[in-house]
Amino acid sequence: MRIRLILSLAASVAAVLALAAPSQAADDGSYFIQDARTGACLLTNEGYVGGQLGPCGGGAVWQVRNLPNGSVQLASGREESRCLGLSPVKIFPPPVFLSPCGSSPDQWTIAGADEGGAPVALSLTEIPSMGTLTPRGDRASLGGQGTPEWTLTRVG
Repeated sequence: MRIRLILSLAASVAAVLALAAPSQAADDGSYFIQDARTGACLLTNEGYVGGQLGPCGGGAVWQVRNLPNGSVQLASGREESRCLGLSPVKIFPPPVFLSPCGSSPDQWTIAGADEGGAPVALSLTEIPSMGTLTPRGDRASLGGQGTPEWTLTRVG
């Protein structure tokens, strides 16, 4: 009787863990990250003032790299050793910028299915309390409310 109870409990735990494990929301590859409302692209400009939005093109290509924990890194298509992450500037809304991959929180969770261009929400895996990435005028920053605001458009 105890063995059956233990096996039942183990099966339940395994099922819950399988549901809780993040799934791959986008394949590895090159993408435009576009504001779903305006079509503006998140640019891969250098510097702490990152997060600029502008026209899609060569300066707006991001490399999506899936990580074993289910999160992704968003690396600059121009310089793949630099990733989109949380800026060290302590202001609100929290800005994002490009820094050497792994040097600041730069692991992202993509929430929502990326099928057929459906919008997704992007949040920092390490600090989800910062809110989701959201467009604010000509920039993107954290502090969004979890609304799917971005489309990932495969390039190439």
